[in-house]
Amino acid sequence: MDSRLPLLTVDTVIFPGLVLPIPVTDVQGRAVIRDLVENGGELVCGALAVRDGYELGERVFRSLYGTGCAATISEITLDADDDGPVEITLTGNRRFKVAELDGSGDYLVADVEWLVESLGDDPLGTATIAVDKFRRYAAAVTEISRPGLHIGDLPDDPSTLSYLMSAAMTLITPDRQKLLEATDTTTRLAQLVGLLDTELAAIAALPSLPHTDVNWSAMSPN
Repeated sequence: MDSRLPLLTVDTVIFPGLVLPIPVTDVQGRAVIRDLVENGGELVCGALAVRDGYELGERVFRSLYGTGCAATISEITLDADDDGPVEITLTGNRRFKVAELDGSGDYLVADVEWLVESLGDDPLGTATIAVDKFRRYAAAVTEISRPGLHIGDLPDDPSTLSYLMSAAMTLITPDRQKLLEATDTTTRLAQLVGLLDTELAAIAALPSLPHTDVNWSAMSPN
């Protein structure tokens, strides 16, 4: 995979394996997709989340997180009036850290350093704890909201599991970003355990918390 990527700025954090429809509302995003389609080949871009509390525009370089996820565009929905893309489906691939940004063209392009996913000290033991809490969290969410969070079978691979749970939980962007940036799988799972404890305590204290927007995202098997 190339180490120079056109960037899409998105309102959420994309994780490896996550399949997610994303609206395309800005001129830069449409230009990225246009060029990828016209150039042929694999439709791969870098998805980088916008920091909370900032707006895109003149401060675009300051408003983006420094770690993102390369993603493949699998579907493009076109506007009936001008044939421009209005929604795309992204599948997260590999994490990267931005080494350098180039804003001289119609959109941002980044030279990236690929991040290696290591397992850490105790991925299996930490995964066991996280899965138990995650199942209780899913049951609690389903109890207080519709359609709830229906998880089914979970993957055995600790890394895939950590990304799936990260994507499924309703979290603020900074917390999701910390999960993406975790140095290894064990660290990410430990972070999830802490977040799950916080969520479970909040749900127990306030059973009517508005978790109705929790959605289970499809995950790519690759």
